[in-house]
This record gives sequence, structure tokens and C-alpha cells, in this order.
Amino acid sequence: MKRALWAVILVALGAALAGRIPLEWVLAPLLGVAIWSVGVASLGSLRRGGDHIPDGPPTPVEPEDGRVTYLCSGCGAEMLLLVRGSATPPRHCGERMHERTEVPHLN
Repeated sequence: MKRALWAVILVALGAALAGRIPLEWVLAPLLGVAIWSVGVASLGSLRRGGDHIPDGPPTPVEPEDGRVTYLCSGCGAEMLLLVRGSATPPRHCGERMHERTEVPHLN
């Protein structure tokens, strides 16, 4: 089915570039399909619901166990964790941050 669709698109573009039909007649439906697919994908993300929201109250992090920081490998941003809401690491720059535990130095 997708090959047939691509064949129709290529034939229509060829006809539009050859001057047989106006280019707008080819580009308008393609733009409509692109807008429709983005809309369907956006609404599909709402189907996920609130599964990503943590359950229960947040728990404070004990500083005696060490500092828990998260590091973004994309841009180098670092975040200090004071209260843990869930076990999943936060996202930054579109990717999950890496957890790092710093053990306090004892003298």
C-alpha cells in the first residue's frame, strides 16, 4: 500500500513539474496529510494517561548516604536531587539523565 502511495506521489510531482497540473494541487494534499499525521500522533500521546506520574508522597533524600545528582550527557547540565518523586531519572535535552551518587569524604 505504501509503495502505491509513493508511486502516486511521484507521478503527481512529475506531472506538476512538467506543467500538466498546478503544483498547489499536489502540495496541498501532502501538507494536509502531514498535518493530520502530527495531530493523530499528538492525540495518541494522550492515550498513555497518567502512568508516568509517581504514586504516593515524595521521599526526602538522606544527605548522609551521599549526594544524588543527575547529569545530562547532551549538554552537561547537572541537577542535585533533594526529594525523590519516583525511581525514573528526569529527562533533559530529550534523553534520560544519568544518575550519579557522590559519597561524602570522611576525614
